[in-house]
Amino acid sequence: MTGRTHFIIGANVAWLALLFQPMNIWLIPLVAAGGLAGLLPDIDTPASTIHQKSQGLTRILLLHKILRHRGFSHSLLVLPFIALLSFFLFPIYPLLPLVFFWGYVSHPLIDGFNPQGCEYLFPNPKNYRLIPKFLCVDTGGWVDHLLFVIGSLALLAMPLHYLGLITLAVEKI
Repeated sequence: MTGRTHFIIGANVAWLALLFQPMNIWLIPLVAAGGLAGLLPDIDTPASTIHQKSQGLTRILLLHKILRHRGFSHSLLVLPFIALLSFFLFPIYPLLPLVFFWGYVSHPLIDGFNPQGCEYLFPNPKNYRLIPKFLCVDTGGWVDHLLFVIGSLALLAMPLHYLGLITLAVEKI
């Protein structure tokens, strides 16, 4: 998927916060944390949005030389580190680490629908897909664009919900 799709899907993880409490002034930091975390796994490639937006951080840290794209940063092995990192980075509000973690997880999850798959079991170099290859979608293809549009609409619904202009079906249960 493209960087913008990863950002939007990661940002939508902020909706998880509604499971624990009503939306409040933390809406923007939650969306930002989820979106940023959704971009973070691609820190292993200079072609990524996170690399371009961080003024070449991947080259400074030499991550593109050390890590294979869709390798360690997309694996199950990195998740405990991301969980710990999120709790250390965001101790001021208990839902920020949760959104950051699941925003990060959203990235390798949707990359599993790409024909190349991900090295989920790193250091094993075998790439795994989450669906059969004939159903996989290409980066920048119509499914990528559709996910971006749906994610954008869902993200636009957040402030409308916060302002009380729309309600969610889940709240009525």
